[in-house]
Amino acid sequence: MRIASLEDDPIESQLIHQVITDAGHECTSFADGKSLINALQSQTFDILVLDWHLPDMTGKDVIEWVRKHVGENVIVMFLTNRVLEENIVAGLMAGADDYMTKPIREAELSARIHALSKRIRRVSEAGAAVAAPQVTTIEAGIFHFDLLRKTATIRGEAVDLKPKEFDIAALFFQNIGQLISRERIMEDVWGRELMMTSRTLDTHMSQVRTKLQLKLDNNVRLTTVYTIGYRLDTF
Repeated sequence: MRIASLEDDPIESQLIHQVITDAGHECTSFADGKSLINALQSQTFDILVLDWHLPDMTGKDVIEWVRKHVGENVIVMFLTNRVLEENIVAGLMAGADDYMTKPIREAELSARIHALSKRIRRVSEAGAAVAAPQVTTIEAGIFHFDLLRKTATIRGEAVDLKPKEFDIAALFFQNIGQLISRERIMEDVWGRELMMTSRTLDTHMSQVRTKLQLKLDNNVRLTTVYTIGYRLDTF
């Protein structure tokens, strides 16, 4: 994998570089957001490892630029000292695929990079094997999903779903009435198991529930089965 590390602390930057290269990947280090953004206009990376606090901008600014100008294919992980739950939620909702807090734990960082790289390979292999989806739309009552464009509407009104939120919604509306385990959601949407401390899944499920108005008034109900998973029912 080609990995870019954005970290302004020289000691931590060197440690990140060493962990990544020891894992067999190529690592290019950047000390400020502008330098990384400039590089992204002429270079490609598979994974971006971003600090939040930077000399010239925030990691959130960087990821918003990446999602707007590079797209969703590049994997982004925050590696930061922002440890509060609201910080983690903000990072994930900004578009990050993973979030790790400092101090840097070398074995954990290596494991997360390994998991992310496996996800990239799995997606690439699936893309090569499948020419096109057999089903391109999902209709369920007032809900409509376009699987090719990854767009959703309620009563014809567009719903602003982030890519992974859309993937979660599509998974449930393709399996109405079935209990879907947390493990299956993680595997189908992220292509990997999340670290146990990650709130990624719960955060995204909450956003899907809210944005799609999954409530009895709309003849649907998303039920949480404690520690096991979720089930979507229609009426």
